[in-house]
Amino acid sequence: MIKPITVFLFLALLASNSFAQTQNPANDTEAASMLQKVSEKYKAYKNISAEFKLVIQMPKLKPEESDSKYTDTLKGKVLLEQAKFNINIKDQQIFCDGKNIWTYTPVDREVQVNYFEETNDVFSPSKIFSLYKEGYLYQIKEKKAVNGKNVTVIEMAPSGKKLSYFKIDVTIDDASQQITESRIYEKNGTRYIYKLTKQTPNTTTGADSFTFDTKNYPGVKVVDLR
Repeated sequence: MIKPITVFLFLALLASNSFAQTQNPANDTEAASMLQKVSEKYKAYKNISAEFKLVIQMPKLKPEESDSKYTDTLKGKVLLEQAKFNINIKDQQIFCDGKNIWTYTPVDREVQVNYFEETNDVFSPSKIFSLYKEGYLYQIKEKKAVNGKNVTVIEMAPSGKKLSYFKIDVTIDDASQQITESRIYEKNGTRYIYKLTKQTPNTTTGADSFTFDTKNYPGVKVVDLR
């Protein structure tokens, strides 16, 4: 299973309105203005569906070893609607209605059910609206052209010390004001790089979009850990 922080931080980056609200004089005013515009854009959506590519770069055991040996690339989809989400990645699907979370593994025909509990490193998208109370320091890292489009990379460092990550780089398309990539830097040396390949706002959702209905999965084994 992909470490939860990477998934939920990714969701937070899609919809957060917390960035520009951090009242720290050390923050870059241009970065604050850009993040605020991005936040308002995503917050205006009823929901958003996105396709993404996740590159996981693990620290090498030996410097001379090939990067490819420690790199894994996955593709996935995510649907976010306020505190609810649905994630499909690497033969695993995660449903959350904001209170309960179902982790379904098709190859095992098994689903685990838990109460969804938030911690410093694992949080639902609903928590993003209060993240500014903890705060981030942010600044523009660089401006560059990617595939013919001008983008801005903003470096964000959380003020909280008891976190498994120490920095997030957010890449924003200057024209569309959409997030195109996020890089999460873990303290253990692992890097998670999310590249958003497609974003579709205000999609149609059904009753089973954020809950796991066993009727749709005949023969599934339910492990209820609540």
